[in-house]
Amino acid sequence: MKHLKPWQVILSAATILLMAAGCSKNDNGPVPAVSAVSIIGASADAPGLIVYLDQNRVNGDSLHFSDHTGYVNAYSGSRQVTAYAGQIKKLSGTIALDQGKFYSLFLAGKFQSAEFVLLQDSLVNPGTGKANIRFVNMSVDAPSLDLGLADGSTLVSGRTYKQNSAYITVNGGQSYHFVIREHGATAVKVDMPAGTLNSGHSYTIWAKGLYTATGSNVLGGAVIENY
Repeated sequence: MKHLKPWQVILSAATILLMAAGCSKNDNGPVPAVSAVSIIGASADAPGLIVYLDQNRVNGDSLHFSDHTGYVNAYSGSRQVTAYAGQIKKLSGTIALDQGKFYSLFLAGKFQSAEFVLLQDSLVNPGTGKANIRFVNMSVDAPSLDLGLADGSTLVSGRTYKQNSAYITVNGGQSYHFVIREHGATAVKVDMPAGTLNSGHSYTIWAKGLYTATGSNVLGGAVIENY
């Protein structure tokens, strides 16, 4: 599947609906409902994977830890998700997609017992000069975590594995130095590089990796621009 930005997904979905509506005039078939999904590799020890929604391949290249796809169209309703390493099926599950909604689908946990975690994304415009952010804890062995800033302030408090916060509004067009701490602690566990959040956009900031690991799988943080 081709990876699309949200506005392209919406236009593509609208095209599908118009084509389906045209067909339905002839065969009285129902107009299909369309959703959009982005896939995120959150399993630190997973191999490169190819992900399918039903029979449709989502990613062109293998999805590795920390990789994420753009949004792709998917018919709404119950969808089968399957991950393959080469030709071998490694993981499968079922997700439910509502019409017109956008989702982030994390392949999370240690790979031996990995799971799909579906979160609904908010594409509400944050307003002039603002940006929206949320925090997601996708570190399977981590304790409850807080998202804060290097100045000692806390933005989101107490998220355990698979928990996400609501989107919160911050000033856009400025640089943020995010940090991740154990819940209630002052010591910094993850010091993320400073980066600018653009006005008018929404972001997911997520804890990744393994709390007890070292090397490339160590607990870290990443930022995904939802739109």
